[in-house]
Amino acid sequence: MTATEFIEKKQLTWKELETLLNRPRNANAAQLNRLGYLYRRITSDLAVARRDFPQDRCVPYLNELASRAHATVYQTSPFKRGTFRQFFHFRFPTIFRENLGFIAAAFLMFAIAFAASYWIGLTNAELAEKLIPERYVSHIKKLEDGAWNDTSAEMRNLFASFVMTNNIRVAFLAFAWGIMFMVGTAYILVFNGIHIGAVAGLCHANGVSLALWSFVSPHGYIELTTIFIAGGAGLKLGYALIAPSHFTRKRALTDAAKVAIQMLGGCVALLVVAGTIEGFVSPSQLPNTVKIGFGALTGILLFTYLFVMKAPNTETESQTQRSSTIPSLKPETSP
Repeated sequence: MTATEFIEKKQLTWKELETLLNRPRNANAAQLNRLGYLYRRITSDLAVARRDFPQDRCVPYLNELASRAHATVYQTSPFKRGTFRQFFHFRFPTIFRENLGFIAAAFLMFAIAFAASYWIGLTNAELAEKLIPERYVSHIKKLEDGAWNDTSAEMRNLFASFVMTNNIRVAFLAFAWGIMFMVGTAYILVFNGIHIGAVAGLCHANGVSLALWSFVSPHGYIELTTIFIAGGAGLKLGYALIAPSHFTRKRALTDAAKVAIQMLGGCVALLVVAGTIEGFVSPSQLPNTVKIGFGALTGILLFTYLFVMKAPNTETESQTQRSSTIPSLKPETSP
């Protein structure tokens, strides 16, 4: 059987599944049963296409269709009791791992800009000072290895609120500007990388790195990771517009947005935690070694949560359905 014959034989089933997926969510029991049946059919067809026609255009089409069907079949109502707990316990880490490529791209954009401006701060202080606001330059020169931030205990509630709001704003910009074919998200990531890198380089050049890193460490692991996740969500939106596969750009963007918004929702919750730490722990009078150690602990807990956390039953079944079961399913008609 050729790829063309395979497509002609199966396309009626695929179109029926597309029709069901495009309908409103208040489907009746018969439609839901039919959707589950068609989902099993499409995974079987995808396995055959990957095996026999790996370079054909039907493979990415079937992969996208199977992903949409999987999301619909295994979705839970947003108003069900316990949904939010399940989302933050299991769903958000899973989404993080599934979109690690976009998140890694966001990290690289930031990291390259950070490294370049850090080097400029070490080798050309005059140029680095032009990359950041004057108030930061003056602050660095006055530090003398003291505390980076001397916020009083009375003002820390206000400071924490300000930090949360600002960080959430940056995350939203990194996400929303992805609609500009990824250019807006790239700008936000590179701009922040240049800004932070120049500050870090000047601190190193002035011998006050400990003051900076003891302040940044407690909240920095969470804060920067969430910015990268939000940036990855923005890149996902932009990529859907640039490479919509065999779908229209509108539909590709809609599908990408459903996942990207969940990524952003998890980021907001994490940034509330980071803002609280930045308001109360980072400017505290704790020894620098304690604050740096506290930051390292938050990093370990965060990455353990993102890379290890899985649902005890449903998540395992979902992963098995997508990665293990699909290749072993036998097609209904042998090619």
